[in-house]
Order: sequence, then C-alpha cells, then structure tokens
Amino acid sequence: MCGLLPKSPTATSSRTASGLIWTAKLTCGGHSFEPSDLRKFAKSQADYVLGSNPLKMSLLVGYGDKYPQYVHHRGASIPVDGTTGCTDGFQWLNSTKPNPNVAVGALVGGSFLNETFVDSRNNTMQTEPTTYNSAVIVGLLSSLVTTSSAVKSFG
Repeated sequence: MCGLLPKSPTATSSRTASGLIWTAKLTCGGHSFEPSDLRKFAKSQADYVLGSNPLKMSLLVGYGDKYPQYVHHRGASIPVDGTTGCTDGFQWLNSTKPNPNVAVGALVGGSFLNETFVDSRNNTMQTEPTTYNSAVIVGLLSSLVTTSSAVKSFG
C-alpha cells in the first residue's frame, strides 16, 4: 500500500504524467507478481466469499444453499405485514427465528480469523451488510465475469 501513496518514501514512479498509477506487475519485498497472479488471488477471495471456505457457506446472502439466516438488517429481519415504528424493531432483533425476508445480494462481514461465524443478528461484526463491503465485491465480481479483452489479458 505504501508504494501507492504519492508522498511515501517507497512511492512507485510508475504513474502517468497526471498521476494515475500504472503497473504491469507488483513488487513486494523483492518478489514480482504479474497481473495474472493478482487475478488468481482476487478469484480465490471471491471463491471464499461465495462458499469455498471451511464453513462451506456463502457470505453473499441468497447465493448458494447455505448463507447467513440472521442478517443484521432491518428490512430483512422485520416482517412486511404491518406498520413498524422506529423503536418497534427490537422484538425482531432478538428473535430466534431466521429473517422473514432474504436480503439477496447483501454481503455480510464474514468469518473471524479462526474461521468461525456466529449467525446472530446481534453479531453486527459478522452479520451486518455494509456498503463498503458490497462495493468491493461488486467490482471484484464484475471484473471476474467481464468479457472485456483488456481485463481478460490479466490472466
């Protein structure tokens, strides 16, 4: 990361005249990595998120046969059959029943470093979908499925 910051002592000189970072390969501690290496790593991360992990569970809600059922998301955890005021949601937050609505496409926080996942609405670290997680996965998955010849040249 330090090599990407313009004022870092290790900043890359591979930039356009206007300052856009340009790289055909990445060097880390004397080891070089080609774009195809980065793409393989990116694909492994996508595969993990989509269920190729020790839990055999997708972290993308609604994808695959096994995904989080207790997503910390108001729209997913409160039934749509009535009017719910701003402070009325706590009865559903603490419910032991799975969410009545599936937040299809929501990306939850994911497993802990020790590969465990506690599927509970009160476990916001792991079960709350966020825009900063979702934005990254949208870009990653779009890149992996693109038909663009420019991206496909990266392996």
